[in-house]
Amino acid sequence: MFIQALCLVAVMQSSPKGIVNKPAPPLSGVQWIGDAANDAPKITRGEVTYLFFFQSWCPGCHSHGFPTLKKLEAEFKDDVNFIAVQTVFEGFSTNTKQRAERDVKSFGLDIPVGHDGSQSKPSPLLRRFRGGGTPWTIIIDKNGVIRFNGFRLQQSQGKEMLKMLIKEPAYETLPPNRGGQDLLGTKLEPPSFGEFSAPLTLYRWWTDTCAFCEASLPALDSLRKKYEDRGLEVVGVYHPKPQTRPVSEEVVLRDAKERSFKGDVVIDSNWAQLHSWWLDTGNRSATSVSILVDDKGVVRFVHPGPVLFPSDEKKFTQENNDFLLLDKAIDALLPPIEPAGKEDEPGRDVKEET
Repeated sequence: MFIQALCLVAVMQSSPKGIVNKPAPPLSGVQWIGDAANDAPKITRGEVTYLFFFQSWCPGCHSHGFPTLKKLEAEFKDDVNFIAVQTVFEGFSTNTKQRAERDVKSFGLDIPVGHDGSQSKPSPLLRRFRGGGTPWTIIIDKNGVIRFNGFRLQQSQGKEMLKMLIKEPAYETLPPNRGGQDLLGTKLEPPSFGEFSAPLTLYRWWTDTCAFCEASLPALDSLRKKYEDRGLEVVGVYHPKPQTRPVSEEVVLRDAKERSFKGDVVIDSNWAQLHSWWLDTGNRSATSVSILVDDKGVVRFVHPGPVLFPSDEKKFTQENNDFLLLDKAIDALLPPIEPAGKEDEPGRDVKEET
């Protein structure tokens, strides 16, 4: 038990634990063993990934981590990308590549195995994931976002999470360097102007002095019309510039109509909601953000602004690509429309009016 405690303290002192709801860092720098050396494992979009960090001399890895991994791998091997990496930050002469490969095989696991860390450079991979020691488990969804990052994953907990993530639709989001992608997967408190009542709600902050908003609002309204029958709501959140400028509901509604926007319109007069969800959550470069939220308040897509719309012109390639990504995300996340007449299929109870 004392050795197991040592497997925790060294890293916990140097960095905060966990990066849940953030894009997973790459597996660069790992020394892959055996067949994996010829075909280096990757975190692949569209696939759920289960990462297991261990050390050969770690008692908890053998008593809990590996047995949990083995049971989950046996059940989900066709649907989940399982990878084990020995992330060494102590006991370098004992926690060797050879022992890492032997440990994985001793549990009957046929999964990629890697080794990371040396005496001169303790596991950079563990630090990138802000792991708290070993055994450490990371579960990554189909969009490359970390959904679990912790020390002692229970088998039942892992089973339920993997089942849930396998069922989730896969869709592409913006690259992390575009900004705001750290919000993906986070759960928001309901806004001051309403609840998360629709299957999906798209919130877009706009103002009447913004040329980017004037170009984006008609595009977002086209998504509203395209998907409203499947449960999408689009809310145009007006924020005055400057913040102290008085506004009237009548003028705001008129301005929205002039911009061909017919979705719901609300006023964030003092930018309180904008600050709560966006400006105070990171380094943000624009206020004209679009945030897609499901009925549980979980952020599913973020466009950091300032503009997106469909276009065939080469100079608007990014605007068009952003719009298409948002369109595809909405389509993937919304439930399909039930085919007409399904209620009259054989075997269903059909009531007749009398």
